[in-house]
Amino acid sequence: MATTDRVIAEDAIRVLDHGFVRLDGSMATDLSVVNAARVSFARRKEQMDETDEGLIRFLMRDRHGTPFEHNSFRFHIRAPIFVAREWFRHRIGCLPGDTVVTLVNAEGHTSPQLSKTLDELWHMWSIGERNGHALSADVAADVDRLASSGVGIRSTSRTVGAGRRAIRRHLAGLNRDRDSRWRVRRMRLRVLDEASGEFVTGNIADIFDKGVQPVYQLTLADGKQLTLTTNHRVLTDEGWKTMSDAVGLCGRGTGAQMTRPSALMVNGVPVHQDRTWLRARREAGRSVAEMADEAGCSYPTIRKWLARHDLGFSREEQYRPRRPWNAGNTGYSIRLVHGPQHLDAIRRARSGKRSNFWRGGISSERQSIARWTTEHAASVHEQYEFTCARCRSVGGRLHAHHIVPVWLDAGRAREIGNLISVCEKCHRDIHRTRVAELEFAREFADWVGYAKEAVSARTRGWKLTAHAVDVVSIQYVGMRQTYDLSLVGPWHNFVANGVVVHNSFNEFSMRYARATDDFYLPEPEDVRSQVGKPGAYTFEPVDAELAEQARDELREVYEHAYATYERLVEAGVARELARSVMPVGAYTEFFWTVNARALMNFVSLRAADTAQREIRYYAQAVEQFFAEKMPVTHAAFVAAGRVAP
Repeated sequence: MATTDRVIAEDAIRVLDHGFVRLDGSMATDLSVVNAARVSFARRKEQMDETDEGLIRFLMRDRHGTPFEHNSFRFHIRAPIFVAREWFRHRIGCLPGDTVVTLVNAEGHTSPQLSKTLDELWHMWSIGERNGHALSADVAADVDRLASSGVGIRSTSRTVGAGRRAIRRHLAGLNRDRDSRWRVRRMRLRVLDEASGEFVTGNIADIFDKGVQPVYQLTLADGKQLTLTTNHRVLTDEGWKTMSDAVGLCGRGTGAQMTRPSALMVNGVPVHQDRTWLRARREAGRSVAEMADEAGCSYPTIRKWLARHDLGFSREEQYRPRRPWNAGNTGYSIRLVHGPQHLDAIRRARSGKRSNFWRGGISSERQSIARWTTEHAASVHEQYEFTCARCRSVGGRLHAHHIVPVWLDAGRAREIGNLISVCEKCHRDIHRTRVAELEFAREFADWVGYAKEAVSARTRGWKLTAHAVDVVSIQYVGMRQTYDLSLVGPWHNFVANGVVVHNSFNEFSMRYARATDDFYLPEPEDVRSQVGKPGAYTFEPVDAELAEQARDELREVYEHAYATYERLVEAGVARELARSVMPVGAYTEFFWTVNARALMNFVSLRAADTAQREIRYYAQAVEQFFAEKMPVTHAAFVAAGRVAP
């Protein structure tokens, strides 16, 4: 099987055949643990001594874990998908289900109708949505009551005001939940570009159920409230910090108090209203017109906000020497002024059927609508990701179909939001009868308005930047069901309840990048058999012949899967669908941000003899970096029986 040779950094630890663990960055020292533990006594040290080492051993032995949470590591990891899925169970921060995640449309604008809570996202991700014929709870109860009384479907339809097909499907038990993960993955989250300080968009890769955990509510000076666990990272005006570190959390439960002032970065203000953004552009020598073009607003708007922030241009800066536009230019001719006779000749030459725009007559209204639909079809198909909305097939010959038929509402004939992508077969089925057209319109009524006009770069919406708002109080809320998100894209954050929070994992996506042909092929000594009952089994080595047979069969499966993936992509199938043939032995990459306490918990579980052998190799590599950065803490961890505080 062909493999891809990857360049691995010198500071990375190679794991398995194509994997590695690399420490991408860290803010972790034994001294920071000591200073965090002694902050209550207003003491700070610059160097460690033996008493400090004893303090760390005491904290580890008596399970005082908070001082360790102020140290963080960021790892870059390449591992087989099945190892990554085991890894993703270890996440450092969680949010409760009522947290509102900011979602935006194609123009970057948000609204209450777009935003969803984590509870809603988790339900869509794990259970799905009711299909298009589903009845509301009240109507369904009325239908059941009438059916039990012997009322027919036609009479029931007139009584409750629901379609006969919907009633028939309900009574047959066919109104089940339908898969909606594809919709969740297409939702646009508001994400902060940490390089430019402006908000952009990202997408959800996965949603995780993190169980019931203790959570605290932060209240900000502008009234925003964010509920989260103590170890969830938030963006402050001083950078990324865990919640407990950001507010200097002292005590737990109802006795929790904040001991230091903190300001969190919150949902954006338009860049043209941001003093910092305007001052940076002024210092860079940008003109008002250049600022207006970059911010996506008008020239007078920039002038107004420059004046408000006392950043206006002086008279000397405004002065431009007046020089005629044609000074030094030769060889041009000015526009001719036509006389009345000349103008009349032009009008006669271009009037009626003599006009070059006539082309044989005036098109019918139907032809005109068909031409308009064809012109917008490509944009509609792109927004529906070249997928038939009816049968969910990807690629092939697609048609742009009017959800609300033109014969029913001619006013929506040229409304792009009324167009939807369907395949050729489904399009024929829909147009067989008017009843079929109406049924499709009812089923996909919620999709009216989904497709948008292509946004011109000259008419884009205002750009937004984050700004800091002080935290005024903290309150223990209690035990709540919590969740976390994994995002696709370069930035590891999203906006929750108006506040920028961190996403602790960021994974390579085969939806956007082409898959590699690197697969995990175990060494002969790593091929093993499972002996015993579930929960009490052991692993035994197999003989050399069986080990080689297993390796050959894995190699054959990998080659066939990757060849199938390549054929599908080359044929035009979307990568997000073609990737479904890739086995869990394929390699993926992700970034993992974790604090020292959570890292010790990961190592204690995944480096143990009972852990799966492959992830144990990765845990050992992670522990090696941990021991290098925090040797005293690591020694205390080992001495305490490798149990996290």
